[in-house]
Amino acid sequence: MKKSLSRINAKQKTTAGKNERLPHNTLLKKDPSIYYAIVAIILTCFIFYGNTLTLKYAYDDLMVITGNQFTKQGFHGIGNILTTDFFTGFFGKDHNMVSGGRYRPLSLVTFAIEYQLFGENPLPGHWVNLLLFTAVCILLLVVLRKLADSRGFQHDLGAWYFSAPFLITLLFAAHPVHTEVVANIKSRDEILAFLFCLLTFYFSLKFLERPKVVLAILSGFCFFLALLAKENSLALLLVQPVTLYFFTRNKTRKNLLTVIPLIISTAIFLVIRQIIVGHTGNHLENDLMNNPFVEMTLSQKYSTILYTLGLYIKLLIFPHPLTSDYYPYHIPIINPGDWRAIVPLIIYLLMIVFIILKIRKKNLVSYCLLYFLITLSIVSNIVFPIGSFMSERFLFMPSLGFCIMLGAGIVWLENRIPGSSASKRLMITGFMTMILTLYAIKTISRNGDWYDSYTLFTTDVKVSGNSAKGNEVAGEYIMQKATLINDKNTKDSLLRCSIGFQQKAIRIYPKQVIALINLAAAYYEYNQDYDTILVVYKTILKYIPGNQEVYTFFNAIMNRYNNVDHKIRLYRDLLQVNPQRFDVNLSLGKLYLGGKQDAARALPFLEKAVSIDPGNFDGQKYLGAAYGFSGKWNEAVLHLELAETIRPGDALLNKSLANFYQNLGEYDKARQVMERVNKGQQLQSFQK
Repeated sequence: MKKSLSRINAKQKTTAGKNERLPHNTLLKKDPSIYYAIVAIILTCFIFYGNTLTLKYAYDDLMVITGNQFTKQGFHGIGNILTTDFFTGFFGKDHNMVSGGRYRPLSLVTFAIEYQLFGENPLPGHWVNLLLFTAVCILLLVVLRKLADSRGFQHDLGAWYFSAPFLITLLFAAHPVHTEVVANIKSRDEILAFLFCLLTFYFSLKFLERPKVVLAILSGFCFFLALLAKENSLALLLVQPVTLYFFTRNKTRKNLLTVIPLIISTAIFLVIRQIIVGHTGNHLENDLMNNPFVEMTLSQKYSTILYTLGLYIKLLIFPHPLTSDYYPYHIPIINPGDWRAIVPLIIYLLMIVFIILKIRKKNLVSYCLLYFLITLSIVSNIVFPIGSFMSERFLFMPSLGFCIMLGAGIVWLENRIPGSSASKRLMITGFMTMILTLYAIKTISRNGDWYDSYTLFTTDVKVSGNSAKGNEVAGEYIMQKATLINDKNTKDSLLRCSIGFQQKAIRIYPKQVIALINLAAAYYEYNQDYDTILVVYKTILKYIPGNQEVYTFFNAIMNRYNNVDHKIRLYRDLLQVNPQRFDVNLSLGKLYLGGKQDAARALPFLEKAVSIDPGNFDGQKYLGAAYGFSGKWNEAVLHLELAETIRPGDALLNKSLANFYQNLGEYDKARQVMERVNKGQQLQSFQK
């Protein structure tokens, strides 16, 4: 085919080609039909995503809003947001969750402002996401029209609603793969990043029209904001000169001038990021949930990456099914030689070959492919690890390349097939109606899956059935729902379902500690199966020795259990894991002393506890009491006096101490102790 998308329509060459400038008049002044196009785009955004306004908080909204200490401080938290890692407000300091850290304060600042103004209310957050997404689509339409005009494309086919820029923007606005970005408030970082990248590019185009310093400053400032939103905005450093090369007739040197403000902004951002984040590694690099490649060989890693790159193409062409969960092992380990790695490799190699062959001719398809590869590369795990296999939100920027290819391809095809204008328009209308109808069904229904975390995870686990994370979280939310239900049969049914999901998560990834903790909690809620609970806790301790959370949970449920003999057996079993645990030794001593009135068997455990932590009040107190029960008054007095120095004024302790002094015949000391008790009681009474 001799005439390709790269050929510039000779009939539409303008004087801009001679002086290497874009038209001076803006599109809004030249073509009032853009107002109709903008209204149509706004309506499309609200039709497709209007139901997101009924959604609650879901998924990572907990991390950035409802559970983020900085966000919940409102205006007062903005300073901390700007000076800490992205995850600090939720996890606290010294929790570097992903390799290289994350510095993305812009979206968190907007959340803090919303929290200050509206409190913990998801509606304003969903409104902002929808309006920002609509702004992205409007700005995209304006930029695409400028590019089409500057290149000399015939792009309207006699009507604005059949123009390539409008069709491209319509496809972008409607594509179901964007549901995660719009429906999940947390994903505002993606929207803000793309919005400010588009603004950066827009001001760069204006700079080419009229090279004023203020326009260069505006482009650099917008790019700095894009970087503050999300680091994948760095892709614009390549996308902008590539786009200007394909769509303008300027010399390369002139196009590269527009990149200078971006480079300056990047340098400033990287310096700030280094000062604030300041690290390149994290303490969870060996955790599968934060490094999905940790159990793979190098060849398996890159084979699996190729598989995910193939899935990205599939999602653009056929966006079904959609899921928020691409954790291990919904994405399986792919071995070299697997067709699921070979086919994507061939496809991407063909893309690269096509780009190389067609780039000098400024072929539009080669531009779309190059744009897709540049924007996808930064989230592909090839350039640097991103902490997950893949995500649908990572396609927000790259999907534009697909939409340009499809939208422009429709217009290109219409210019080359025989028939009247009416029949061509009918064909475009029919094709777009079919696509938009399918997109609408998928997008609107998928939005509903994001209603809340329970709905999302119990829905997505049906798609991501082999995900350790998905099964664990679905089980957790089902257990939470069960605890709120009074009907025993319904509650037990939900708890059995929760246990099943947690067990599956553990089968997929035996070291999934959160699933083990949730499994123990579900067993407790279901039938108080303490033996099984202990087995689960011991499994956790095998992977994370000394995990305080396990001992805290176990002590808490033991405090609600009244079978002394069974508790002793359970604690003795737990003690075998780590005989140096203070709390386990103390608990056994207290059980033998108070539950069995067996001071002789209590003493070894209490003596061990005190040797581990001599400064613990309870340890000294119970050891003194055990000695007292055994008639060893001197030892009893010694340890009770030590307890008194640790926490003075305990009335019961001092009464026991006075009795022991009397047993020793030291009546003066006994009287002094009782006077101390009486003074303490009088002081407490006075304070009340």
